[in-house]
Amino acid sequence: MTNKPNIANPYEGLTEQEALEEMLQLVNGQTRNYMRMGLLYNYLVDSKLLEGSKEYKSPLDYLCNNVKEVSRTSLLDYSAVARVFREEVGARYGMSRLRLLLSYKEATKLEVDYEEPGTALIQVPDKKGKVEPKLFADCSTEELRQALKLVRAEPESKPYPEQERTLVDGYREAIMRHLPQGTPVRVQLNRHKEESVMEIRTIPLGQVDKLIEGLMSQYSVMGAGVGVKRAEKVRLS
Repeated sequence: MTNKPNIANPYEGLTEQEALEEMLQLVNGQTRNYMRMGLLYNYLVDSKLLEGSKEYKSPLDYLCNNVKEVSRTSLLDYSAVARVFREEVGARYGMSRLRLLLSYKEATKLEVDYEEPGTALIQVPDKKGKVEPKLFADCSTEELRQALKLVRAEPESKPYPEQERTLVDGYREAIMRHLPQGTPVRVQLNRHKEESVMEIRTIPLGQVDKLIEGLMSQYSVMGAGVGVKRAEKVRLS
């Protein structure tokens, strides 16, 4: 596995208003550039331009409240892909497949070459349930969904409620704001024994205090009566 590439962000130096105008151009263009949307969002998160804002709690609020054409979930997906894959890789494989690859990696601990993810082996089930390895480069979006469904053992009839997705998105945002850029932490919504859980993985020991600060800041925003039912996994490594 190669290390995550050091990806230059083309939006360094923009003001928050310029970033908003750029996002509006991206979503209203004839061909949406999802990777650029992810990079722009990541710039707002990493630059902390909105810290101290009384109107917006986070870059996610700022962009999604002003750009109705993009959802919170989609923007977070674009962000995740843009943090580890270069634009040329995004153009080659597409945003949807790369996001599914990251989810599959998190679920299986698969080693991924971020410069050339096409070589990753995915265990793909066929219509009869037989599982065979297949190169990521050769997998369709639907095959990746089925492979992910298999490793998660998640019933198709039980999608995550929007309230749960929004809850975890909020905690993820708060945590990432408090951690240094490049921290490998992953926060995701998952299931354990049919119960929805929030998983927090790969947090460096030296940054546990920042993790706690992020969790508490979001908890105080949402109120003591609202919280995650269970934090199933916190890997300290």
